[in-house]
Amino acid sequence: MKKIDLNADLGEGIAWEPELLQFISSANICCAAHAGSPEITRATVQSCLALGIRIGAHPSYPDPANFGRTSFTELEISIQTLHHSLKDQLSLIPESQYIKPHGAFYNDCGSVPPVRSGEEKGPLEITDALSQLLNQTHLPLMGLPHTNHESIAIAAQVPFIREGFIDRRYNENHQLLPRSNPDAIIHDHQEAIDQALRLAKTCDSLCVHGDNPNAPKLLAKVRQALEQDGYKIAPK
Repeated sequence: MKKIDLNADLGEGIAWEPELLQFISSANICCAAHAGSPEITRATVQSCLALGIRIGAHPSYPDPANFGRTSFTELEISIQTLHHSLKDQLSLIPESQYIKPHGAFYNDCGSVPPVRSGEEKGPLEITDALSQLLNQTHLPLMGLPHTNHESIAIAAQVPFIREGFIDRRYNENHQLLPRSNPDAIIHDHQEAIDQALRLAKTCDSLCVHGDNPNAPKLLAKVRQALEQDGYKIAPK
């Protein structure tokens, strides 16, 4: 039987998060830096453990004002502060079975190529921040295939979990369109289902953003379509 993982971002304190648990096989759990709280993080971990859902740490820039979506070059923190924050975030979820960066941290790390900029806040420094997490934990990295995410995992000698997005559109460099683009988000359920079936052929895990009010209904339809196409919903 074919197998595909379904994941969603949880632990952000969103009201409909409990509805998502019945549809996913992996959870990217917020580490209380861009949303939520340590208490919400731990409660979400316990819910996932009880249901047998694979747990991933979802670390981010410490940017609650903008839900972790501010690029590091625009944040008023140093690279040293980021390193300390990421270490503290990972300590909240010792049960983590993989790491998936959140928001701008995810996008910045996936930038291609990671050229040293000569500035204090450059792409190489952000790559190093993620690499340190992988070297310290030896956990797999979940990220976008054909981007710098894959290169980071290879360099750190950890498994790479190829992720596809059900509810987002891509650019020609295999990266997600920025949310500022009016075409970035897929709202039509059939389009999302078609994208999920297409991405399932080349990806290990498919994501729906948990902060989307449409996420529970969308996940239900996507899961049904995948199962009808012969997929077992489970981590590969």
